[in-house]
Amino acid sequence: MPQLLLITTGLTGMLHASLEVVARLEAAGYQVTYACPKDVRAQVEAQGFTYVQLPAVNFNPAPQLPDFKYRWQRWLYKFSKISQRQEEAVKQLGMDDFAARLQVLKPDLILLGIELHEHIITSVALKYPVILLSPWFSSWERPSLPTLQSELIPNADNLNDLQNDWRKARKKRQSKNRKQRYKSGFTDRQSILKYYARQVGFPKQELITDQWPGPLAYRNLPVLSLTAWNLEFPHEPRPNLHYVGPMVYTARKDTRTTSATYEQLDKIFKLKKKTGQKLIYCSATTMKESDGAFLKKVIKAVSSRPDWLLIAGSGGVAIEELPDNVYVFDWIPQLLVLEHADCSINHGGIHTINECVHFEVPMLIYSGQQHDQNGCAARVAYHGLGLSADKNEDEAIMIRQRIEQVLSDEAIQKNMQLANEAYLLGQEEKLLEKAVTVYL
Repeated sequence: MPQLLLITTGLTGMLHASLEVVARLEAAGYQVTYACPKDVRAQVEAQGFTYVQLPAVNFNPAPQLPDFKYRWQRWLYKFSKISQRQEEAVKQLGMDDFAARLQVLKPDLILLGIELHEHIITSVALKYPVILLSPWFSSWERPSLPTLQSELIPNADNLNDLQNDWRKARKKRQSKNRKQRYKSGFTDRQSILKYYARQVGFPKQELITDQWPGPLAYRNLPVLSLTAWNLEFPHEPRPNLHYVGPMVYTARKDTRTTSATYEQLDKIFKLKKKTGQKLIYCSATTMKESDGAFLKKVIKAVSSRPDWLLIAGSGGVAIEELPDNVYVFDWIPQLLVLEHADCSINHGGIHTINECVHFEVPMLIYSGQQHDQNGCAARVAYHGLGLSADKNEDEAIMIRQRIEQVLSDEAIQKNMQLANEAYLLGQEEKLLEKAVTVYL
C-alpha cells in the first residue's frame, strides 16, 4: 500500500479542504499521514486520520543583531557578516529535524502545501517525489490570464491591460524584495530560502521570485489546484498544473462550535422551513477580523426585509441591538449553514466559494481585496454564479437590492446548478486520485 505524507500550513480553509483530500486518497487505497507545523492535531484526529506534529515554521530566522549604539554600526555588521548570518539563519529553519522525520516516515509521495517553502526545498533535495497542493486558481503568468490579485475579466479588448497587469505586479514584487534584502542585510525570508536552496542543491531554475504569492513560487513542480477548471478563465494552463476540483469534506467533525450555537441554529432552520423566509449567510474571513462597518451595513440591509433571515459571523466585532431576523455568532459551522442558505455574502475566499458550489448557493461577493480574493470574485462574476461588488461603495440599500437580484435571478440559479454538476462529475471521474497516481 503506497504511503503518502500530506503537509499543509494548517490555516483554516486549507485545513478543511485537505481533510477531503485525505479522505478521498484513503478511500482509494492509500495510507495517508497528515503532518503540520501548526498544531491542528485535535481537528485532524477528530476525523480519525493519522497525525504527526512538525516544528513551527520560523518566518523570521535571521539572527538577532548585537546591541550597537549607532545605526551605522548595525549596517556595517549586517553587510560584513552576510555569509555567517545566513548560515545561522538556515540552521534556524529547523530542516534537519524535518529531514530526520522523513527518514522515519519514508513516504512514497509527499503532498505539500505550496507555501511551505522550506519543506518543499528539503523534500525535493532529498529526492522524494513531491506534489504541491494549491488552494488557488492559476497564479502563473499565461497569455489571456490576469494576475490572481486582479479584478480584471479577460476579453478580446483588454489583452494589453492583462500584460500591463503582470508587468506592474512583477515590478511591485521586485521592489518589495529588493527593499527587504537591503534592509535585512540579505537575511530576509526570501534570501534565506534561496541560500538554503543553493546549499542543498535545489534546482535554481525551478524558483520564481517575482510573482505572488511570495516569497517563492515554482516553475515546473507538479501542482494540484483544489479548484474547478470550469470556473477558471479560458487559457492554456501551466504544464503540470492539475485542476482536481473543490475539496469539501462534508463529514467534517467541528471541534469549535458550541452546543448552544447548534441549538440556536437548529431553531433558525426550523423557523425558515415553517415561514418560508429566505436565509442569507454572511461569512467573515478567518484570516483577520471582519470589517465591522460592512457587517453593520449588511444587517441594516436585511433588517427591513422580514421575509429574510440573516446568519452572520461577527469576525470579532461587537454588534448591539440586533433586529429580530438577524443572528450573529462568533464561530459558525459553515457547511451546516450553507446546506440551508439561499444566498452567501462573502469576501471572495476560494474555500467559501468552493463550498457554495457544493451546496448550490449563489453568491454576493464583496472582495476583501487581499490575496486572491479579487481574482476569485472576478471568476464568480464571469461564470455568472453571483454578483461582485465593492464593499466600500455599497450602502445598505444597494446591498439589499443586490441580495434581491441574487435570490431572484434564474440565470444565476441555473449557472450554479451547472457548476455543481461539473463539480460532482469531477468527483466521479476521480481527478484527484488520477493526478496522484501519475507521480507515484
